[in-house]
Amino acid sequence: MKLRGVLARIPGVVPPAALADAVAAADDAPLVPGHTVQIDQGFFIGGEPLIQRGTHDEQAGYRALANLKTDQLLAAIAEPSHSQGVFRYRDFLCAVTGRLSRSESRAQHTADLPMQLRDNLRGRSESELFFHQILSNLHDADPAYLTAAELTAEVATAVLAKVLRQVVPDEQGPGVVAALSHGELLVIARRGSGSLRYQSLAEGQGPAASQQLTLAVAELGQAPPAAEPSEVPTGKALVLTARTARPTLLTLS
Repeated sequence: MKLRGVLARIPGVVPPAALADAVAAADDAPLVPGHTVQIDQGFFIGGEPLIQRGTHDEQAGYRALANLKTDQLLAAIAEPSHSQGVFRYRDFLCAVTGRLSRSESRAQHTADLPMQLRDNLRGRSESELFFHQILSNLHDADPAYLTAAELTAEVATAVLAKVLRQVVPDEQGPGVVAALSHGELLVIARRGSGSLRYQSLAEGQGPAASQQLTLAVAELGQAPPAAEPSEVPTGKALVLTARTARPTLLTLS
């Protein structure tokens, strides 16, 4: 099975079948009953970011994700042997999945982190360090970014792009996909081989439909399909906010 990551913003509840079907469509293959995957998820309840991690039957795991009553969901889904994870710092959530190579200067990267970020490190995996490098870049740009009530999409996209270029120097190299969330803002980007697609759905039916739901599905390990309307082009990030009904694209500077 190819390495997969699913990163989604869901205002309201997406029907379980819709989420499972969207993921299966991205893989271009049916879900395999009894197949086990690692699912790390971040979500908000009452404005508080929370994290859950665990190994699940793939199909049952997607249904559990879809039933979460949250306005925003990030889920990193992969084979248990691959580098991935969902992490939190204050109001920030980050989901990352892909083939993150071990940094030769890992000790130096850790030592260079501001003290409050070093204190937040737990497992010290490559995926956790990836998140803290994003936070470190925000701190270097302006320490107030780490405690600000809001963060602009342009700032979030710029720091995400910078760290993605560091872990995937070659755009044709192994794929990594990441999502950075800050309150009502969610930015999703991919670098390296793979695809990032999104699907917009209406919650409810007809005139009573109350919100626009957006599912973003990333798949790593293969070239993106050509000319798909919902494909996020190479060099672009998918931006979702609670204030905008539809997703937008920003250039990864």
